Amino acid sequence: MSDLPNVGEWRGHDVYLKDGEKLGRLEDVYYDAETDLPRFLCVRVGTLIHKQVLVPAADVTPSPDKLTVAWSQEDTGNAPTTKPGEELSAGDEERVFRHYGMDYVAPDTASGRRLVRR
Repeated sequence: MSDLPNVGEWRGHDVYLKDGEKLGRLEDVYYDAETDLPRFLCVRVGTLIHKQVLVPAADVTPSPDKLTVAWSQEDTGNAPTTKPGEELSAGDEERVFRHYGMDYVAPDTASGRRLVRR
């Protein structure tokens, strides 16, 4: 995600899947509590359903008015979700890493959490 020095500034922009299909709108970002790097995007999906699907922040391609993620509908379809304003549980934190085939390493933080929303 080196192309986006402050992905938080992209809140409200549309997020598209690698095939060009719109996934939703960027609502929030989860950062790694130890490295302070963006790890997951919280993308609001649907217009009537108030949920956010989590998508890895790595390999995002920015353009002037949107972000494109390196994932398909199949990849994101069963991904862990949150409701706006709710934090991930510790179990969901690990589950989202595993869902996308990412290694999960237990954090060495006072809170015991790997991800923090900012």
